[in-house]
Amino acid sequence: MKNKFIYLLSVGVLWVASACQNEVLDQQPQAALANEVALNDRFGVNAGLLGIYDALQNASYYGTRWHIFGDMAADNLAHVGTFPSFAQIKNRAILPDNAEIVNGWSVIYSGINRANNVIAAAPRIQDPAFNNNQALGEARFLRALMYFDLVRTWGGVPLVLEPTTSPNPDVLNVRRATEQEVYRQVIEDLTFAEQNLPDVRPGRATRWAATALKSRVYLYTRNFQEAVNSAELIARSNRFGLVPNYRSLYETKNSAPEALLELDFNSVDQGSMAFFNWPAAIGGRNEVSPTGAGSTLPNAYEAGDLRRNASIAPTGGVIIDGRSIPAGRNIKYFRIGNGDDNIIILRYAEVLLNRAEALVELNRVDDALVFVNQVRRRAGLADLASGLSQADARLAVERERRVELALEGHRWWDLKRTGRLQAVLGVNNTNAFVWPIPLRETINNPNMQQNPGY
Repeated sequence: MKNKFIYLLSVGVLWVASACQNEVLDQQPQAALANEVALNDRFGVNAGLLGIYDALQNASYYGTRWHIFGDMAADNLAHVGTFPSFAQIKNRAILPDNAEIVNGWSVIYSGINRANNVIAAAPRIQDPAFNNNQALGEARFLRALMYFDLVRTWGGVPLVLEPTTSPNPDVLNVRRATEQEVYRQVIEDLTFAEQNLPDVRPGRATRWAATALKSRVYLYTRNFQEAVNSAELIARSNRFGLVPNYRSLYETKNSAPEALLELDFNSVDQGSMAFFNWPAAIGGRNEVSPTGAGSTLPNAYEAGDLRRNASIAPTGGVIIDGRSIPAGRNIKYFRIGNGDDNIIILRYAEVLLNRAEALVELNRVDDALVFVNQVRRRAGLADLASGLSQADARLAVERERRVELALEGHRWWDLKRTGRLQAVLGVNNTNAFVWPIPLRETINNPNMQQNPGY
């Protein structure tokens, strides 16, 4: 995080890889601190919380791969580079020893273990300046986000809710929970977070971020009325709305009033989204692109859609941040010099589309179009007329989600949860709908069954 914490938490130790500003413990940094020492006051617990965000920043998670794979596994990004591990994901032929799978799983469980350490420690802090429940709410929100990402990607996964000496469940021989059990825990954590987090806290989880994530989770579990209810709570708060200029979401970090949660990066804590998306001639790696074989995104925009040129460099290219970006490149992430593009995790436009999709599924199509049209007007498009059939309204919401949330890591999971992978992408092998459990987990843990087909 921008407070410059990089912590690896386990039951026994807290490895301190860097110091911070004035909130660090009042002592000289040490190579290792006993957990009961490191998390025995509000400063240590806050350090632990920042350590969870640090896990989210990892390049194998939201720092780079997570957003890329959500679009690349589908039809929004082409793989134009040389990583075989990326090619497997693009071709939907992932092997259980794929490095991206192994690293992503490990990083997420490491973050969960850090959250579990904070959850175990926070209630013991006796300090009138410390809000125990707020700290618990933040850790439980982050744990919910990580378990949500696990379950939508791998299906049922081990539920580890206590701190352990190893972040990996294979060491504990934990059984795979069912998808229903994991989603139930996610909702339980988010409900606690809603009740205990503050309304406003830039760059950190809030009660509204918890409510927004709930609206997304309820779509995945097909609890459409609760998805509507969560979205309505956010609307009634009168705190959020669409920024007038779509492009400003990416040019201005934490854009009010639309941003609900962004993962902050800076010149010290860098991400690499621009680096992976841009060609070598301007300092990038040239690994993925929204144009090329396997991506149909440029053709998904209607004529006159302002989001197209705000997301993909137009014909003739564009100058951004002093660099000439060639046509067809992803320009939502452009801070290649410092690697400090923020990653948007939750924003109000998604909440509107969550609400619309749920209303369509409840067969309240005209009510749903009210929220779809709010998003379309910002994009410079005409309203969709009332009177659509439920089937046509489903497709309309799907198209709107694709272009509104393009290159933000949603597309694969949206198509999966709506049962559209076969129709849209031609994925006939249903085993490919979930990723393989990392090979080492199935080898080391006798209670870990591999997903079918791998």
